[in-house]
Amino acid sequence: MRLLLGKPLAEKLHERSRDRSAALHARGVAPRLAAVSVGIDPAASTYQQRLTARGEKLDIAVDQIDLPGDASERQLVATLERLGADPRTHAILLLTPLPGTLDEGHIVDHIVPSKDVEGMNPFNVGLLADGRPRFVPSTAEAVIELLKFHGVALRGAHATVVGRSTVVGRPVAYLLLGEDATVTVAHSRTPDIGAVTRNASVVVVGVGRAGFLKGDMLAPGATVIDAGINVTPHGIIGDVDLDSVSPIASALSPVPGGLGAVTTELLLRNVLTAAERHQKD
Repeated sequence: MRLLLGKPLAEKLHERSRDRSAALHARGVAPRLAAVSVGIDPAASTYQQRLTARGEKLDIAVDQIDLPGDASERQLVATLERLGADPRTHAILLLTPLPGTLDEGHIVDHIVPSKDVEGMNPFNVGLLADGRPRFVPSTAEAVIELLKFHGVALRGAHATVVGRSTVVGRPVAYLLLGEDATVTVAHSRTPDIGAVTRNASVVVVGVGRAGFLKGDMLAPGATVIDAGINVTPHGIIGDVDLDSVSPIASALSPVPGGLGAVTTELLLRNVLTAAERHQKD
């Protein structure tokens, strides 16, 4: 089984972004991302740490705006609107899931579309659904970029996406359609998910359940992208049961080592895009 490692692609994306960042700085533009979290311990957030570290290497400032866990919707909306009006901030990332009773579906409306680098605002969601993506959720985009980088044919392929979240499942399905794949989306109400995945040559799984995808749910030779992240006493693992999938699949993106690094570089690439567009406005 071939491993679809993300590091080579992430390094290539990083080199391209470094040139773009240098060009912006030469024109007096300092790219800046505001990463907004609610109730997240910054020291415990691997993603925040990785964004900050990789952003520093690209000379992209990453401001961590950490609101307390009991922050109200009003406070969060005010923060997002303040950042949207701040000309020094080119990009806004709202870290999810949100705690308590905060309504993510309503709150993302207050992220300015031109700074919405994670593609959460309904305006950007609509552009993606219409086949005219501007900003796309970075994990979903990483799925497609990784498949293409490793030469997996998507045109005409039958792809099954397991999970329908707004950050992975649904946007991945739209992007696969854009690559001319035939796409099926399976989810928690699908009676027999295995019956659907066994018909696919490409399977993307992102349900947040460790070991969910078993070998008997795959057609021999299928390519599998694991977009799951599950924290266990033994470390971070994906949604794929490696022992049973490895003898069946022809290729697999591992967790860790697959999508994570690519996701970070794509998010930072979107920050540069936002900064470039801001300069032109």
